[in-house]
Amino acid sequence: MQKKAGGGTWIIIILIIAALAATIYFTFFFYYKCPNNDVACYLAHQEKCARTKFINDKEESTLSYKIKGKNSGNCEIDVTVLSVKQGSAEKISLENKNMICSLLIGSRRYPEEDLSKCHGILKEELQGIMLQNAHAYIINNVGIVGEELNNILSNPIQVVKNTTGNSSG
Repeated sequence: MQKKAGGGTWIIIILIIAALAATIYFTFFFYYKCPNNDVACYLAHQEKCARTKFINDKEESTLSYKIKGKNSGNCEIDVTVLSVKQGSAEKISLENKNMICSLLIGSRRYPEEDLSKCHGILKEELQGIMLQNAHAYIINNVGIVGEELNNILSNPIQVVKNTTGNSSG
């Protein structure tokens, strides 16, 4: 006489499927959420590179941070501009643009503080705005910049002494 597979086998199969589903969820889809603009909560999770979503509601803009996880010894963070509250039309064009920043694990600096660690359309557009601002500054102050260049070119030894802090002749 043969025994039929009982309910115990089905329970084990269901438990295995549930464990597999939970593993997949926590590995790929789960993110901690820091409430009410809690910067300390976010920075603690960033320091450990724990998958976290955080909205940083600053005075001039609102940024979304999504810690994606560890990659090659760095912590990858997706930074997206949700809204720009202050600034020119160029800055408003940054809304909904993002970049991926790779910070050292243990870092407590905001990802956007060092653009050399980031890549993406947001970084490119931020650099474009910075170049436009530098260009406008030079154009608006061309006389002052010209005078400074003339001082440097006409007195290079004095300029070198001033920048090195050496005042002896």
